[in-house]
Amino acid sequence: MGKMGSLLRKGLWAPVKAILPKNPWLRVLCYALPVLLLLALFGPALDVVLKLVDLVIRVIEPMLQTTVGRVLLLLVVLTITSLLLFWLLRGRVREMRAEATLGRHLQATAALVGSDRKKSHELFRRVSKYRGPLPKRYPHVVQDANLKLARQSLASNNVDAALGWLARCVEPGLPKELTRSLVQLRLQALRRQGEVLPATLRREAEAAVGRFPDDVSMLAVLRDLAESEGNEDEVLHWQEKIAKHAPPATAVRERQRYVDALVAAGTTALDSGNPDAAKKLAKRLQKAEPDGPSGKLLLGDVHRAAGEFRQAVRLYGGTRSPTGLDRIAELLTEHPGAVEPRELLSSCPMQGVLLLVARELARAGEHERAERAARVAAEALGPTPTVCAVLAEVLDLLGEQQKAQLLREQTVAQLLSAPGVDSGKAAKDS
Repeated sequence: MGKMGSLLRKGLWAPVKAILPKNPWLRVLCYALPVLLLLALFGPALDVVLKLVDLVIRVIEPMLQTTVGRVLLLLVVLTITSLLLFWLLRGRVREMRAEATLGRHLQATAALVGSDRKKSHELFRRVSKYRGPLPKRYPHVVQDANLKLARQSLASNNVDAALGWLARCVEPGLPKELTRSLVQLRLQALRRQGEVLPATLRREAEAAVGRFPDDVSMLAVLRDLAESEGNEDEVLHWQEKIAKHAPPATAVRERQRYVDALVAAGTTALDSGNPDAAKKLAKRLQKAEPDGPSGKLLLGDVHRAAGEFRQAVRLYGGTRSPTGLDRIAELLTEHPGAVEPRELLSSCPMQGVLLLVARELARAGEHERAERAARVAAEALGPTPTVCAVLAEVLDLLGEQQKAQLLREQTVAQLLSAPGVDSGKAAKDS
């Protein structure tokens, strides 16, 4: 590549060398001729410059003869030099001040992470009071410091101070995340202050959710307001959104809260004689918890309230859960013989249903089959208190009261001997 450049230069310079004279003095004259032409062209300007220099020298020369003059001259030179340096370095000085503020902000953040609240609070206050040029890398450093001071004030239960720091934040121009933090802290402060009317707080929260519809903390404010007003439908609406947008750390808890709210609303609808609303809530439950038993249990309660016992048992058994088995037992206790034993086995493929089958057979007078089913259930499930209680009931139905009484006494003794069991509670359960 270097050889090619050298050859190219030689090729371009060859015509010029061919035109120049061979005599070296003539060649120097050719080089000097353009320079002389330029001097002749700018001669008047050079004369003016020289005259100005001569004038300055004439003015300075008398001043150098006296001490006062030399001092004044030194002051003038220093002043001009300072102004020149300031003009040349003003951009760098501004950048240094901005970077120093950013560094102080980072030190405050590090102190906050290190749990040194006093140091971080003092550094954040200094950043908050800064009014100079802002760093290009993070021009929102002052607003961020105000937000962190407001958060620290809320953590110290100083709500008025938090509102004061938030009032110093200039919202226009803030990035989205800082704006979100500002709105979150403002809602939290207004809520904890207790001096704002619920309607005003609701308007603030609705406006915040309109800007940030996926923010869980803002949605939680609306949910809590609905709970305080007793509006179950609105509570379910906001809790559904919270469960949808909750972060992984709280997603399970918020989803379970949504499920519990649906179960409570469905139970309330059933108690108030509104099975259609309960059925809709059961479908929402199945959608919210596809693999859980809550939706089928609530739908089974709807059919049970409507007198559709077979459908209710089928739904209870489809959950394959102890709760579903308990619901079947309650239904059969209230309505003996509502479901055939064979249908019980097909509806609830669990070993625990054998106890219910044994009880139903005993009620129907089929003692041998009832005794056989009870024996199989006892061998499969073991001597738990629930199994013993149902077996005792089956023995009563079979006419063996002595065995039933003995089984109950053994169950009570087993409960009393268990570590950490309250004797009064054990006797009550038995």
